[in-house]
Amino acid sequence: MSKTIYIKFLLLLIFFSYFTFCSKNYNPIQIEPTKEIIEIAKNRTVTLHYHISDYAKGTGLLLDDKGHVLTSRHVILGWEDRVRISQDSKTFFDVKVIIEEPKLDLVILKTELKRKLPKLEFIDRNDLEINEPVFLFGSAWGLANSFLKGYISNTDRSGVDLNLKLVPLIQTIGTSYPGCSGAGVYLYDGKLIGINRATIGSEPGNSIGLVNPSGYVKTFLNLSKIEI
Repeated sequence: MSKTIYIKFLLLLIFFSYFTFCSKNYNPIQIEPTKEIIEIAKNRTVTLHYHISDYAKGTGLLLDDKGHVLTSRHVILGWEDRVRISQDSKTFFDVKVIIEEPKLDLVILKTELKRKLPKLEFIDRNDLEINEPVFLFGSAWGLANSFLKGYISNTDRSGVDLNLKLVPLIQTIGTSYPGCSGAGVYLYDGKLIGINRATIGSEPGNSIGLVNPSGYVKTFLNLSKIEI
């Protein structure tokens, strides 16, 4: 075997070895959520309205086919007896408060809106990475069913929110505006990272959000004895 052929063979061997290693160890981030994942997330999303107003005040997450809805408590604080929800801003359902937890800013509502949905998958905050893409359906600036995409910019914002000092909130960019509080925030594979808690700043273009991690959400649901 000539020296030239030997070198080419060696380079080819190195290339295939490297390709095989990368194929086994590389786990690429999903480029876009599939249409199916988007549709499931949309079907889980409800819009919160104030009494007779059609204006969207916030967002919620439909948990099961029994009509349980999870949202941020501050969204309905002070008008719990006048909340209505909708998925199309045409058909409205009354709700009642089932259980709330001020220390986590979470509340579960009960409504007659019932849909058969796939099992909700969670992902722990410790398994998240900076720059992972996320999306949600929210009511940005009162516009119901707004599809928003962004990314994780920090996985531990403990102490930033004075009302939830001990909660390691997840910071996001691009998915949080006024009206998006209470929305489920998802990775592109459909796993829930948590519930959108608040937007830092409300100027147009400032979409820095804080997300209540899924681990705390699951604990709240378990204590509430809500099976999903």
